[in-house]
Amino acid sequence: MAPPPRIRTLHLIDLENLVGDPRARSTEALSALADYLDLADYRPGDPVLIAANPGMIAVVAFDTPVPCSLHAARGKDGADLALLSHVEPTQIAERFGRLAIGSGDGGFADAAVAVRNCGAPVIVVSRRRSLSRRLQGEGLGIRFLPEPAFSMAA
Repeated sequence: MAPPPRIRTLHLIDLENLVGDPRARSTEALSALADYLDLADYRPGDPVLIAANPGMIAVVAFDTPVPCSLHAARGKDGADLALLSHVEPTQIAERFGRLAIGSGDGGFADAAVAVRNCGAPVIVVSRRRSLSRRLQGEGLGIRFLPEPAFSMAA
């Protein structure tokens, strides 16, 4: 009898939201990404989609610690919309079995609940001060990034 297939996690990461600064240096962005991957229980083979403004994508593009698909997005909620365009709740539940969201933005709430309602666990990794009320109390696994040891750009 073959072992059950390993549950994979689809990772959707709004890097600007995780860092908290759209003009962050590469060290700050990569540190937030590394913390996210640890908290989200990333495993080799998990697909990782990262969206951010073009400047942030440019500073991390050649240094990401894991294979990923990068999406440069502009405008209000640009990163959220780029990531949410990849969400089809039933497909995520069947194909991956788990969804991890690297953002505290409330725009992810409906998709997160829909994936959870299809039977797949959903976790949200966020900075404590940027977690939307829409993501709280929905039965999602919430994990908080450590407060950065660096100062944010002014």
